[in-house]
Amino acid sequence: MSGGEPVLQLSEVTFRYRVPNWPKPWKKRLGAGIHKVNLEVHSGSILGLIGPNGAGKTTLLHTIAGLHRHDTGDIRLVGQDREMLGWANAQRHIGLMPERVNWSGTSTPREALQRIVTMRGEKQTPEELLELVGMRSRMDTPLDNMSQGMRQRLSLACALLGSPDILLLDEPMNGLDPVAQAAFRRLLRNLADSGVAIIVSSHNLQEMELFVDSLAILHRGQMVAYGSLNEVEKALGCSPSLLVAGNGWCPPSAGSFGTGVTMEMIEPWHGEEWRFTLHRNHGWSGDEKHDVLQAIEGAGGRISLLQTVLPRLEDLLSAATGESADEIGFEIASDSMIPVRTWEVGEDE
Repeated sequence: MSGGEPVLQLSEVTFRYRVPNWPKPWKKRLGAGIHKVNLEVHSGSILGLIGPNGAGKTTLLHTIAGLHRHDTGDIRLVGQDREMLGWANAQRHIGLMPERVNWSGTSTPREALQRIVTMRGEKQTPEELLELVGMRSRMDTPLDNMSQGMRQRLSLACALLGSPDILLLDEPMNGLDPVAQAAFRRLLRNLADSGVAIIVSSHNLQEMELFVDSLAILHRGQMVAYGSLNEVEKALGCSPSLLVAGNGWCPPSAGSFGTGVTMEMIEPWHGEEWRFTLHRNHGWSGDEKHDVLQAIEGAGGRISLLQTVLPRLEDLLSAATGESADEIGFEIASDSMIPVRTWEVGEDE
């Protein structure tokens, strides 16, 4: 795993909601929740938490933050002197940014934060916190006049009260335009570089691919995959594909490239006669890429593009849950945003 020392460990953590048991609502029954979750979070790293709606992402974040008392299992801070803390005190090392905070009114960010700082008895000043999240010039702007990006930064400033070692962010990119997302992403990376361990949940998979160091996939309350992006790809059998485009002869089937290969035709771009992807379970070695090139050019085709296409987060999520991207309902990247590694003839991988 990327990052520094472990700072948080979850061992077999289970929490289930108590819901009314109709027609006797005073009798509660166990409802949805999270089941036997194991997780380790490292300082200075950003862990992306993804899963379909209802998978338990918010429940897991709230359980780590102590808003839900877990039924079984163990949550503990580790490293240095954290293990000596009782859980109530340990929670002061954890900051939570909820999905929605309604910042409105004529108060300013400075005034809103001052009230929270006073209630919490923290030594930090509102000015320090607001400067940390890039709001130095907006400290005295009325809340009603702030953009959604500024509101999200204010929520983050609240989560940073007490200088937590662990930061939990629930859908922090909601409502942000691409420019604000990029700025927020840089801010999170700066926090991670300072040693903060960050767990971020988001529906925007395209955005998540740009800045997370590791990945945890939840499905129906269970952790179905966890590790670095490469580790998760291998565990789920999602190997890189080849993206090939050109003119002239087009192979009639995947069989033109040997056994165990599947081919998907794609709408060609301007100036191309054909475009397709090739996939095999173990990926593509340099020699195998040469074989593809020779098979096409030997039959009279002309290749204008040959790229290694990395699995996207929606591919990993689909492989982990058995659901398509449409069924999951996530924001996904367009074909133009698919992460690729360009390969040239003579390059060996």
